[in-house]
Amino acid sequence: MKTSNFKCNKYRINMARFDIRRRSILMLLTVLTMAEARTWMSIDIGAINAIIDSDPLLGSLSQLAMEDMSFMYGSFVSVSAENGVKSSSAIPIDDLPSETTSFITPTPSSVPSTTNEPTNSVRTQLKDAPLKTTFSPTIYSFAPTESVASQKNSTPDDTGVPTWSPSAQYEATNGNCNHDETLHRLVMYDSTGNGWDSTAFVIKETDSLNSTFPVNGDDSTRVNFHDNSTLNTIYGTKYLCLKRAACFSVEFSNYTMMNGILWEIYKVDLATGINTTLVVTGTGSGCQFGLEGSACVTSCNGEFKDNHLKQILTNVPTTNYPAEFPTKPPTPPPSFLRTKRPTTPAPSISLPQDMEVSFGSSRYNRLVSVILGASPTSKVAVSDEQSPQHRAFVWIYNTANTFSDRRIVLRWILASFYFGLNGNNWLCKNGWLSANNNECDWYGISCLDGVVTQIALEENRMIGVIVPELALLKNNLYYLSIGNDYDTPDEERNQIVMPVPSFLGEMTYLTYVNLEGLGLTSSIPDSIFAAWNRVVYLYMNDNDITGTLPRSIANLKSIQVLWLGGNSMGGSIIPEIGQLTTLVDLSLESNFREDKAGRRGFLTTLPPEIAQLTNLETLDLSDNALSGTVPLQLGDLISLRRLDLSNNFFENQLPTVLGRLQMLEELDISFNWLSSTIPREYGDMISLTSLSLESNYKDQSGYFTWGIHSTLPTELGMLKNLKHLHLNDNYLSGTLITEIGQLYFLETLHLQNNFLLGPIPTEYSDCVLMEEIFLEGNNVDGSLFSMPEDICRLPELELARVDCKISCSCCYGC
Repeated sequence: MKTSNFKCNKYRINMARFDIRRRSILMLLTVLTMAEARTWMSIDIGAINAIIDSDPLLGSLSQLAMEDMSFMYGSFVSVSAENGVKSSSAIPIDDLPSETTSFITPTPSSVPSTTNEPTNSVRTQLKDAPLKTTFSPTIYSFAPTESVASQKNSTPDDTGVPTWSPSAQYEATNGNCNHDETLHRLVMYDSTGNGWDSTAFVIKETDSLNSTFPVNGDDSTRVNFHDNSTLNTIYGTKYLCLKRAACFSVEFSNYTMMNGILWEIYKVDLATGINTTLVVTGTGSGCQFGLEGSACVTSCNGEFKDNHLKQILTNVPTTNYPAEFPTKPPTPPPSFLRTKRPTTPAPSISLPQDMEVSFGSSRYNRLVSVILGASPTSKVAVSDEQSPQHRAFVWIYNTANTFSDRRIVLRWILASFYFGLNGNNWLCKNGWLSANNNECDWYGISCLDGVVTQIALEENRMIGVIVPELALLKNNLYYLSIGNDYDTPDEERNQIVMPVPSFLGEMTYLTYVNLEGLGLTSSIPDSIFAAWNRVVYLYMNDNDITGTLPRSIANLKSIQVLWLGGNSMGGSIIPEIGQLTTLVDLSLESNFREDKAGRRGFLTTLPPEIAQLTNLETLDLSDNALSGTVPLQLGDLISLRRLDLSNNFFENQLPTVLGRLQMLEELDISFNWLSSTIPREYGDMISLTSLSLESNYKDQSGYFTWGIHSTLPTELGMLKNLKHLHLNDNYLSGTLITEIGQLYFLETLHLQNNFLLGPIPTEYSDCVLMEEIFLEGNNVDGSLFSMPEDICRLPELELARVDCKISCSCCYGC
């Protein structure tokens, strides 16, 4: 093996675990390491020193960073100041043989160089440096050894001024590798801080059949690591020389946590010292690879070759929700924001080339590892340049300089959500994608202890699709509201035309979900309801959801409000609905449609299990295809306040048991096929404010059923809170009863198109809040009866209608 003349960079710490202060300084030192000495810029050395003074660990890392620069350019840098005069001195590298010693002396461009005592302490060098000093290096080169000199084509001129820049000199020596070798850089990652502790990493040259062979002894098959060492207990990076067009094998021993490590080998550009080409990548498993021009088969592709590990990874449960749910919200931080790196390497993500050149692959790989570590299934999407996830990754790449892993993932999730829903077109987007604003301050986002708990972006002109990465917020997000209201203007509506996202079922801590009026299609995945046992409020109405009610609806153990109306669902209302005993508001209205395929919507009648919903206050089943008789079990819903069965196909007699619903305020059974009288028991519904039984007849070839018939029961006068009485378009007969005049809060009285007789009672003028009174289309004799003038003088009356043959001073239409 060839003896190295340079030190290798030996970072022994996972930089991703540093705090912001350390990262900032190390980033600066890394930039200095990668830059050519002649292109140094002005550096605030004093400011750097102030931080190093308070951080001993950073001081040692600064030493390592400067060692890396010495590897590239052959010197330590020394800066000192005496009596206000900026000066510098050349400091030889300790390990260099005397016959090959070379060093660089940075000299302030505005001050002649002076000589000071050399020191090997980088901390001292930075501490004593003046502020804002611009350096231009002076380069000295001594005669190299014969083997090195033979590779050079230039010599210093007569003045002793070097003819090579540091990079040119380094390039001329072939990166200190043999003439048949090329310089490469091994980059290692470790997510947990202990993955490489006892691991030995060995690269051996092989033939094309991947059989190792000796050259000059047992150890000679190992790749030259510059410092004549094998690689173990090392974090960070190491330079190595690889034989051109050769085959190599990678071996590991004494490993501990192989799913926590990741390694890559890059080809190094000798002119700049920048990693140029990713040659191979792998994990903590043995494999083989070859350089360009070789005939080897490459198996180092970032996948585990260890069968035991592969089995472990393969057997990881893929259940989208836990088998048992905790009884209270979690207190630990969300699991998706883990710091452990992925067990598979990053995909090849297409980024602008200048990004990788400017920032280097380490930052790129860190972001990929962090993001795909949180969401391994996003690999394909992140690799697609047109995807929201990729656009979010590029944005993160440009802005995530000092963020923790947790915040990087969180901002990437929200940015993906933003791009997926055309965020640039939102009505309100204050703070979104701001590099300076905390994501918890973005419009519509609420956080608790730094994690997103609420997303409220209703009526915000969001158009596109919801990215599945939103499910990564599953352990903390409890409020998701991105729907519309029924009267939202078109220019403000959110439009998310996509199948109902099955990944919503992974968000098991949701308690409030508003997806109203988005345009969602497909049926409701069974897995969603199966996992949402914490959901209390669910609004999925006014979409284009099809299919039937999933049986898993029984798992909505906490549900209080369930709105599935305004869709295209069908089938029966299943018995499992009776298990939702916490239900307060059930709305399945407006699922009816009729086309060439026939009538669809919720069919048949209600299951008897509906009687178990004793906490139910609102039941809206209007505009469906329900048939049969009105179920007697509805009389058991003693908490009911609103019952709407309108626009269905219910038949026969109204059940008298509804009279037991003394808390009922609204009863609407209009537009059905009833053939019934008005039960006298309905006079016991003392809380009733609205009674609608209009238009209960069916047309069969010009013939009508009886609808609501017989006389008006006098018990209607007992409904003292009634505001709206609509009994029009039926077959009521007999005289107009005076008891209606006792309804002092009555606002609308619709009795038109029946067979009622006069006279029109003057007592109706006691309904001082009356706004509408419709009596046309009855059998009131106009020659005998007229509209009482006291009714016409009612202060709130807006519209009165009777047949034109009846005298009326306030009526409309004659």
